[in-house]
Amino acid sequence: MKRQIEFKLKKIVDVWNHFILEYKFCNQKINFNNEVKTNYLGDIFGYFFDTLPIVFEKKQTNSYSDTFSNHISLLQSIYVQQDFIEELLRIFRCGITKGDLKSDINYSLNRGIRNELVGHPIRRFEGKLISSCLFGYGTDNEKILYLKYHKDNNYKFEKMEYIISDIISRHYNFLNTYFDKILNKLNRILKSYDKELENLKGLIEKKTFNDLIRIISIFYESIFKVNFLYDKESLEIIYDRKHEHNRYINFINTFYSDLICGIKYTQNYIQNLLEPKSMIEENNIIEPTIKIEVISTEQNNRNEILPDSYHYELGKLATKRNSDDFAFFSSCLRKKCLNNPLVISELNHMKNNFYNDIEYYTAYELICTELNEN
Repeated sequence: MKRQIEFKLKKIVDVWNHFILEYKFCNQKINFNNEVKTNYLGDIFGYFFDTLPIVFEKKQTNSYSDTFSNHISLLQSIYVQQDFIEELLRIFRCGITKGDLKSDINYSLNRGIRNELVGHPIRRFEGKLISSCLFGYGTDNEKILYLKYHKDNNYKFEKMEYIISDIISRHYNFLNTYFDKILNKLNRILKSYDKELENLKGLIEKKTFNDLIRIISIFYESIFKVNFLYDKESLEIIYDRKHEHNRYINFINTFYSDLICGIKYTQNYIQNLLEPKSMIEENNIIEPTIKIEVISTEQNNRNEILPDSYHYELGKLATKRNSDDFAFFSSCLRKKCLNNPLVISELNHMKNNFYNDIEYYTAYELICTELNEN
């Protein structure tokens, strides 16, 4: 049970983190108001995961106090998760009201048990006793038993008994039902967004650069987080200078490449999320087989010369922390590239324009392209 619920909850979290929070097209399809923008929903997801073991992992106790504690935790966790579901349904605009939930026996019966035992064990109105519900000592690991007195039956003693497995089963059905409704809504959003991305791919070569920047700022704004200079103003400046030097047109070409790769990656991710996967059964887990092959270094050709790697130096130059660091790591790269005049020239350009981000990073990207270290 727990694995299947975790599977669906994780899928909802993935869509939330990677699409709803990331793209205006997606968050406009839900109730993405100022409250939701604070991402308090992230705390709800965390709390949801943390309370799942309380509901679905069976615990054995040897004392009444421990048994009462476990049952209170169980009922309260179910109650909290019900509230979370109600909030998710509201945020994702699933068209399900509080009244709809109350008519669901999987919701209302468990909530009623919790309210009587945990929420309001003693109820009074205008000083008069309405009801009293207290744990009975017949309660054990398998059932909840409590004694109920209510004014509607003239306070006659009534023994209430509920099987724990039935309570959990009802809650499992409740979570499954409404997680599916939420996922159906999210899947519709993903399919719609995938169509927009497909349209965007067709516009990349048709639109002017400025028009393309405007369009992706509406439909694929995550591209602007890929590179330090991937912002509207910087990109337009660099594009206008594309005929001045190869470093500028190289930067624009890199941007186009990142855009195309990013859209393809996002579409693949959407397809993975949309792909129906069977629930992982608790007793039917297949461990992957991993074959490890040990290769002795003595088997390698001793005369083989490994190609130079520039990844470390370029990684340090990308951070641009201070001029001393630049001097050190650029000198290391120079030594490796003494016979490459383009790299030497661009390193000089970076040094002379250390405080000009556009000049520094367009030169840096040209070096990366030259050394095939993009």
